Amino acid sequence: MKVPPIDNRPGEWPHGVIENWTRLLARAQHLESKAGGSDAFEQMLATFREMMRTGRFDGFKALLTRRLAARALTWLWLHDDVIGPRLLNVRLLNTLIEAQQPRLTRITLVQMVQLYFRFFDRLDDRDKTAEQSLRAVLEAHLHAQLRWLPEPRMQSLRPDALTQLKQHGYWLLGLEGPLALAKHVREQGQELAATFEAYGLAGLSTSRYGDVCRAHFYLETLRQLVPGEWDEVLDELLKPSVSKAPYEGDKRIGHAALEIIIDRAGDAPSDIWQSFILNLAGDPRIASSSPNYRQWWLPLGEARINQVRGWLSKEDLRLFLQAVEQYGNESGKEDLQRMFPARKTFLEGLFKLGLIRHTRLMLGGIAQQSVRRILGEEVKTNFAKMEGSMNDKAAIYLDCGDFHLVEGSHSFKIWVYLAQPGPAMKSYEKNLFSHSDLTIELPKAYKKLYPGLGYEAVTHNGTWQRKVFDFLAENGIGVDIEKLLSKQEYRSYLNRHGVPVVRSNKVIVPSALQSPMQAVKPERLPELGSNAFETTSYAIGSASRPLTEPRTVGAAVEASVVNSIRAQNNAIADAGYSGSRRLFGKEPDAGTALAPVDSALPSVVAVVADSASAPLVVNELSDTALAGSITRLPKTAIAVMHYFASNPGDKARYASNVLEIEIREVNRLLHGPLRTFCKQDESFGWSVSGPALAVLNKLFP
Repeated sequence: MKVPPIDNRPGEWPHGVIENWTRLLARAQHLESKAGGSDAFEQMLATFREMMRTGRFDGFKALLTRRLAARALTWLWLHDDVIGPRLLNVRLLNTLIEAQQPRLTRITLVQMVQLYFRFFDRLDDRDKTAEQSLRAVLEAHLHAQLRWLPEPRMQSLRPDALTQLKQHGYWLLGLEGPLALAKHVREQGQELAATFEAYGLAGLSTSRYGDVCRAHFYLETLRQLVPGEWDEVLDELLKPSVSKAPYEGDKRIGHAALEIIIDRAGDAPSDIWQSFILNLAGDPRIASSSPNYRQWWLPLGEARINQVRGWLSKEDLRLFLQAVEQYGNESGKEDLQRMFPARKTFLEGLFKLGLIRHTRLMLGGIAQQSVRRILGEEVKTNFAKMEGSMNDKAAIYLDCGDFHLVEGSHSFKIWVYLAQPGPAMKSYEKNLFSHSDLTIELPKAYKKLYPGLGYEAVTHNGTWQRKVFDFLAENGIGVDIEKLLSKQEYRSYLNRHGVPVVRSNKVIVPSALQSPMQAVKPERLPELGSNAFETTSYAIGSASRPLTEPRTVGAAVEASVVNSIRAQNNAIADAGYSGSRRLFGKEPDAGTALAPVDSALPSVVAVVADSASAPLVVNELSDTALAGSITRLPKTAIAVMHYFASNPGDKARYASNVLEIEIREVNRLLHGPLRTFCKQDESFGWSVSGPALAVLNKLFP
């Protein structure tokens, strides 16, 4: 029999039917919201409120054994912004769970689930005095309660939150739950609100948990942006509620955003991205003890910190030149105005050549006002202050790798050093400088650290560039002078002086001498052939890398590894490489050949150069000289050197963790006493140079 097709076209419902359904829906929602809200329930709420008002909690613990009381208390936690926070803490939560054994009722448990999602990581703000995290304690109780939850007797017409969490709570509940949910939403191509509904959590997409999920979506957008491009997501990520949301482990969303921006920016970020970094985390060139540094920069690691510091060198130059130009204009001094273009070309040329690794800007009070008056809110970088006669001046320190400069805005020479002139310029602990600091103390510190190593103080007159170029050339340092001079100056320079002749043998900067404060009591060197180092030398090589990964090894194994490393450190310490008298029975006289105390050490005889003699040149260093230099190192420096000999390519922080030496001290050693012997690769890893490694192995087989 042939049946005509069914007419499935949607029909029009009568107006009265739609109105009836609307009223039924509203009534159902009202009844749902009032579920459990009997007179007895209202009386229980009033009881808790009265206890809080009077401060009398007689019978409170016994009251919590009642199901109605548990439901009322969790309702207050969830809905009462005044009483709820005052009644919510780790101790009270544990007491409630204990009193409600074996498990909570479904309504009470649902309210605790809603509490968890609504406040999420901000739960800890409600009980800051507790030793445990309130969020973590609540999370643990939810997992336990969900395990006790019986299977539903009948299938629900809509997703049930408790049933869904019993099945998926292992990945939804936790600080990394929002990240997992955000990934799931992207993979499924769904909307966040629809996903919450699918898990029975309708309405919670606007909770704190949902906000953190959205923050992860912002990060994904950030990963897709064209480097340097602006997007409204940048403004969203600057909001504290977003940037401080949890990400992974101890990191926040803001940390992840900074890592993405820094890693994708390349050699130099756009002004938009640089402003984002500074607005979110501030300038990293501040004291490492600063709360802002520890909160935002420390988790990013040294490589990213140094990368941003390098970017900000350009900003320092801009501010310095702005201060110089402004002073020349305001003072009306024609000589300053006339010399400004040459100084601007010189400094910007150093930056374009990629020579500038690090800068430190210093501004006097008047100079600060001048810069801020012109640039206003644009000034976000950190700078040191100057006082006294430097109040109206600006100064800048430039680390150019093979040489270092200190330049002032006016009435100030340009100082050229062949090594870092003391730690003050790179130490953000010191934030105030005077004219004496820069012109007397700095050269004095330099001469004490590097006896015999030259420096130059050049007055800004018509020949100042030539004096700088000649000084560098005499010490084996060549620069592209064409990039440091204007076209007219370059042609004039070639006609008058020709190209500077650079010395073929570049001067090598010796290790900085220890100051009296750093000197350590010298001890006797062990005889060669002693197994003091042989018994522990393998430990560093085998133990260092696992410490860079999550600690999953057994406690006994880890303790054994760490103890073996500490044994190596003790052996090095016992060996006595701690002062300037390593191999000799008495303090040597400068310029004399020294004989070892022990005749078993002929290979490490060292000749101590006269402090006034020329610095050593790379190709003039013999094994004997290297051995002498190495044995004169501090014991901590030798420990660090041993580490990187066994673990080439590791970063400074790995050595810090394994050797239990502060990272600041490791970096000071690598960039100071060990600069001659260790080298850094493009990935910021360190290793011992070939000749030094060979001598090290001979000294300590």
